[in-house]
Amino acid sequence: MQNIDQIFLYMKDEIEREASNEEKAILDEVKALEEDIYESMKAEAKRDADLKMKQEIEEMTSNASTEISESHIERTKKLNEKRDGYVKTIFDEVREKLVAFTDSKDYVSFMHEKIKKIANNFNEDSIMYIAKKDLSMKDELIKVFGKNIKVEVDEDITIGGFIVENKDLHLVVDETLDFALNSQKEWFNKN
Repeated sequence: MQNIDQIFLYMKDEIEREASNEEKAILDEVKALEEDIYESMKAEAKRDADLKMKQEIEEMTSNASTEISESHIERTKKLNEKRDGYVKTIFDEVREKLVAFTDSKDYVSFMHEKIKKIANNFNEDSIMYIAKKDLSMKDELIKVFGKNIKVEVDEDITIGGFIVENKDLHLVVDETLDFALNSQKEWFNKN
């Protein structure tokens, strides 16, 4: 879990660094545009009357604002697309690492620890849902749970972990890696 936090911190730092670079580029471009407009207005002032100069200033300011606004919108769009690409890449890599984790010996220990923590909250009328690839651990999981419960495959669990549900107690505990990854995605997008 600490590894995932490090990935999120790295991703956050990378996005902030990229945003800072883009912001500086936009500000430099705005400054350059302002300088160009100023020089243009200065030349117009020498040739035209004050009224003509005021009209030109208003028109140029409006156009510059529109261009700057459009440029800012386009850069923001590109930056968002780049950020979304980074986010997708990082979460795809995290997903791959979680899938690899489910094939390790540590995964069995992980499942045992998670089951032991919640088992006392449930009775024998409970159902444990697991990924299809974890079905070979069914008997072992029931033994660790300490009660005779149903174990069923849930096709929505694609990475690993389990969900335990007891309808009579109105209690559901989702300890799937799928849920944990999606929660981290939601947290990242909000923060």
